[in-house]
Order: sequence, then structure tokens, then C-alpha cells
Amino acid sequence: MKKIFSKPLIWIIFVFLIAIVIRFFKLIEYPVSLSMDEVSIGINAHSILKTAKDEHGVFFPLAFKSVGDFKPPVNVYLTVVSEFIFGFGEFSVKFPAALIGSMTCVVFIFLLRSLAISWKGAIFGGFWLALLPWHIHFSKGGFEAITALFFLITGTWLLIEWFSKKKLHILILSVISFSLSVWAYHAERFFVPIIVIFLLIRYRKDINIRVKNIRNQILISLAVLLVFAIPFAKLAIFTPAIAQRAAVTSILREQSLIQSLHQGSYTNLTQRIFDNDTYLIFRHWAGKYMNYYDLRFWFWKGLEFTPPGYPDLGLLLLVDLPLFTYGIYSLVVSKDKKLKGFALFYLIAGPLPASFTMNEQHPLRALIWIPFFGIVMALGFERFAEKIKKWWLLPIYLILLIANLIYFSDIYMRQFPRFYSESWQFGYREVSKYACTHLNNYDHIFISDTFGSLGPLNTGTPYLYTLFYCPKNLENFILTGKQLPQIDFRRPNIDSAKEKGRLLLVGTPWDYLEGNLYGGRIIEKVIYPSGIDAFWLVEKQ
Repeated sequence: MKKIFSKPLIWIIFVFLIAIVIRFFKLIEYPVSLSMDEVSIGINAHSILKTAKDEHGVFFPLAFKSVGDFKPPVNVYLTVVSEFIFGFGEFSVKFPAALIGSMTCVVFIFLLRSLAISWKGAIFGGFWLALLPWHIHFSKGGFEAITALFFLITGTWLLIEWFSKKKLHILILSVISFSLSVWAYHAERFFVPIIVIFLLIRYRKDINIRVKNIRNQILISLAVLLVFAIPFAKLAIFTPAIAQRAAVTSILREQSLIQSLHQGSYTNLTQRIFDNDTYLIFRHWAGKYMNYYDLRFWFWKGLEFTPPGYPDLGLLLLVDLPLFTYGIYSLVVSKDKKLKGFALFYLIAGPLPASFTMNEQHPLRALIWIPFFGIVMALGFERFAEKIKKWWLLPIYLILLIANLIYFSDIYMRQFPRFYSESWQFGYREVSKYACTHLNNYDHIFISDTFGSLGPLNTGTPYLYTLFYCPKNLENFILTGKQLPQIDFRRPNIDSAKEKGRLLLVGTPWDYLEGNLYGGRIIEKVIYPSGIDAFWLVEKQ
């Protein structure tokens, strides 16, 4: 086994290529549609590239006003680079997260090595992450949390390296990585300060501030930190960019909690002491936090690719369970206190940011937790390679792994689009492309901003999709800062059908109750992967 891993560089390249191939395979097709966040990022990046301003006319903003909140800037500016290289389009929007997700698998190997895990264990950890559906899905979806996780892992690895090597450039790169992680996604704003404090305490014996060289390095790095921290503080104090996001996702907005609170109206002293609002909030949070340790979430239903009652996928593959169990045992019996302390910290702190927000067991906000599972898997494989001589178990593991990946591909590419295409605003791409192509054929176009197979239950952002898939209109929108005068983004109804001229009414079947097409005729239909009609395109002369 030692000879197999005697050339780690070859294996690192192999892991990177595996990650690249998987994350870029049918990148445009899966997930089933660009999300509204991806479309918004693409539009703002294009606007920055053309005018140095976002869609609202703000010059090089540090937070991008979006639908209901403000978006962090890192992914937008990465997409600016991507669009400059590849041009405006879906691939450019998805490229940064897919590439960074692939790079994370490599950086994770170096983090594991810095924790004194052997090359064979570290390389297996990178390989495991490259094949992890939890990470693959969000890498293919252009999520900001993927970018933030990369910088978080990079910053952690570099800081641990600095404790032993004391090189200025390593510390500066660590500070930059941690800072970009904070700027990239909301969860890291809570987590990064915690992990930095933990590492400084854990490795405090390796820091001798009385040594002039070390003191100078720390002072220079603090100056670099201020470059990132000062504008962030300005956003937090003088703008709603930070506070609004926190308020929108806060656990305090959950109706189940609000209904249980007394709102200061206590009926007796016992209630005031033992059943007060502070206790109720804590109990509610504690329940959400503990739910993240549900093994069903880990191995069965964590990703929610299908509705309740259907087979699904957990954060980890089922084939990971034996090695994961063995890894837990290896961690318990390990004599490496720093490794055990780091893993225990991640076990406890990993789900903290997600637990303070709305929604139960949120896999995206829990991405921060990945290093814990990777450490355990790496230790399990490392101990297996050292202690177990039954090498015939390895081919069996690979066969089961392939079976799990085939199962994942079916769930992800067939079942997930069938059940949840509406959640990804499926259909607006097709509608927007049609409207753009035939814009000159109509005097007015109405595109519904509500949709759903069971009724108009979902609110969409059709104007963003129309701008994204109509480059000419986007250019005009950027230059003039005005909406498209020829298109209205509201449900077609009797009043809209009374408009003069040739009309295109784009709505869901629910907008045409009892087949009333307002005197028009259906010329196109957009159909969900489930086979249910999504949008009817009705032409009225």
C-alpha cells in the first residue's frame, strides 16, 4: 500500500481530474435550470463588465442588491472574469463554482496532511470529496457556499502550516483566504471567527509573540486583515446589506417559535422563571441544532432530492458507513491530541451557523461541516490500510461505491428534476428565449410571475430570466436602467387581454381557468420534466 501512494503528486492530479470531470459533466443541463440567484449573478457580472456598475447603477458594489436581500460579492466578481473569458451565458455563470469545487478536493488533501494524516489517508479524503454528491450538487449549481468553503479550507490549512513554518507569505495568504470566505457567504461570517480563535488557542504554544520576526508577521497580517475588515464593518453598520440577510433567515422568524413565545406576557412567576421566552428560544434552537446529528440526515434523506416517502440521498453515501464507523473508532483511539481536538471542534461547531437560521437540516448552510466527515473518512481508510490485510475488501468497496454513484446519478438526473424542477424556476428559460426570438412579432407580451403545477403557488423572477436570455434587451437595460417597455411581468388576465394589437400571453394553466384563452390560441407549451404543463404561450390577434 505504501508503494501505491509513493508518488502523491500523481494521485493529487488524478483526484483533481476526477473532480473536474464529474462537476463539469452536463454542467448546463443539471441542475435542471439556472436558479434565480445564478441569473442575478450573471446579469450583475455582465453589468460590471460593461459599465463598472451593477444592475441598479451602483459603482463596483461590495454587496449586490437582489430579490429580498443582498448577495455577497465574491461570486459576482469571479463571474466577471468568467464572462470576460468565455462570454456571457450559462456556462460562464456556472464555471467559477464548478472549478472552485474541483479545486477544493485538492486543497482538502493538503489540509488533511497538515493534520498529520498520512498521504494515503489524505488522498483518499480528497477522492472521497470528489465523489461526494453533497458537494457535487452545490458545485454544479453555482452556489456561493462552495466558494466560501474553498477559501475556508484553504485559510485553515495555511494557518496550520504557518504555526510550524512561520513564513510571512503563508500567514498573509491565510488571512486573505479567511477574509474572502467571509465575503463569499453568510455562514462563514459566523464560523470563521470561531475557527480562527480555536486554532490560535490550540496552537498557542507555537506562537511566541516576543520573537521580533513573528511579531512583525502578525502586525503585517493584521494590516492586510484591516483591508478586508473595514469595508465589511462599513457594510454592517451603515447599510442594510448584512443585517437584512440575517433578519430574513433568522430562526426568530419561524412561526412555530413565534406562536410559542409569551411576548413578555407571563401569567405567573413560575412561568416567568422556568418557561420564559429566553428558555423557549433556546429550546427551539437546541432542537434544530440536535436535528443535524440525525443519522437519517447523514445517510438517507439529507439532500432532499425527492419528496418524503421516496428513496433519496443523505449527506454521505451509504457505502461510506463502514469506513465512517471505522474512522470514528480510529479518532477515539488516536493519540494525536491536536487532530482529535480539531475533529471534535468541527463536529460541534460545523452545524452551528445553519442551526441559527430558518429551515430544518439545511444541507447548503451545513457545507461548512464537510471537513469533519472528510477527516473521519480519511482516518478510517488510513487505519484500514494499516491494520486490515484482507485486500479483497477493497474491490468490494469499489464495486459498492460504483453502485452508489449509479444510484446517485439516477436520483440526481431523473428523479430530482421530475419532483423539484419548479423550485428551480424551470420554464422561464424556454419562455424567455421564445419571447426574445419573437419580440418583434408582438405589440405586447405578458409573462406570469407566478407558477406551479398545483396552482400559482410560486413567485418567480421572470424579468431576470428575460434579461439573461435576451442579450440585446440586457444591453439596453444596463445602459438605460429601465424595464423593457414591451413586456409586462404579471399574470395574464382579462384586462391584459384587452390590450390593443397582437399579444403574447404567457401563463400557467391556472391563468386560463376552464380553458378560457381570452380569445387567443395556444402556440407553444412548456412542460415540466414530470410531464405536467408548466406554461402556455397564448397568441391573441
